[in-house]
Amino acid sequence: MQRTEAIQGENFLDVIKKIEGMTSSQQRFLQEMLSQRKQVPTLPKKRILKKSFGLWADRGDIKSSTDYVNQLRGEWQSRLEGIKPNRNLLRRQKRGR
Repeated sequence: MQRTEAIQGENFLDVIKKIEGMTSSQQRFLQEMLSQRKQVPTLPKKRILKKSFGLWADRGDIKSSTDYVNQLRGEWQSRLEGIKPNRNLLRRQKRGR
């Protein structure tokens, strides 16, 4: 808990230093933007997920979500196979050769 608070404190100090390094017109602009910002209520994760359901329903290029995901996975797999590391080379590098 103390570590998290220390990190948050460091981040806060970094932000303050960056603000102090801004020109006065940049600082005024930032102040105006922050003063106009409205508090956005956070929604529960389940509610957000429900709202996003059917997000791609109208896409004509995706007929079946299962087929689409399998196609993407196939593309990822082919990319990974193209960049497989050479194990012998890695062993030699570890030994310092």
